[in-house]
Amino acid sequence: MNLLIVDDHEIVRDGLAMILQHAYCIDGVEFASDGYEAMKLVESFPADLILLDLSMPGGLDGFATLEKLRKQLPEAKIVIFSMFDDIGFQKKAYKIGADGYLIKQLKRGDIISSLDHILASNKVFNSMVIGDDSEPESLAKLDLPITNREKEVFFLSVRGYSLKDIAKKLEISVKTVENHRKKIGEKLETSKRHDWVEIARKYNVF
Repeated sequence: MNLLIVDDHEIVRDGLAMILQHAYCIDGVEFASDGYEAMKLVESFPADLILLDLSMPGGLDGFATLEKLRKQLPEAKIVIFSMFDDIGFQKKAYKIGADGYLIKQLKRGDIISSLDHILASNKVFNSMVIGDDSEPESLAKLDLPITNREKEVFFLSVRGYSLKDIAKKLEISVKTVENHRKKIGEKLETSKRHDWVEIARKYNVF
């Protein structure tokens, strides 16, 4: 398998290469620090797996690079590897043709597990990107000490919506969303999204 890593940070490129070379049989590895360099490389390097950052210098961002790479290498697995945990970015990447969207904060094992799914021809995104983001019927009956509006904010938060996205969907201000999330955190005794996700799973609403 030929691997191409496109990121403007050398430490990220080297770290990813080391992880993937331990996990997979890698025949060749190439690095690019921006989109233009990546497009030049794939003219002679038939990459099978591409890990692509979104924020890069040079005037060709990750989305534009993704679109060009998808046309150039239609059979390659192209995965966004970004620090931005943003549902809007994930939707855009999915629409353009990415096979997955991984955040840089993931642990090594989670990166490999996600890539295993992608290499097996599965898509790896937040569930609301390719699934149903409508509220489950059980949400209103959710046995938690929060109001119905707070339940809506809670549900969208664990789904990965940003403050701005939640405000737009519920037609309220960002400040109101912040207040709801603060109250939810106080009532649940935790403001960590990871803890909220575990609570949502416990009640079968995620």
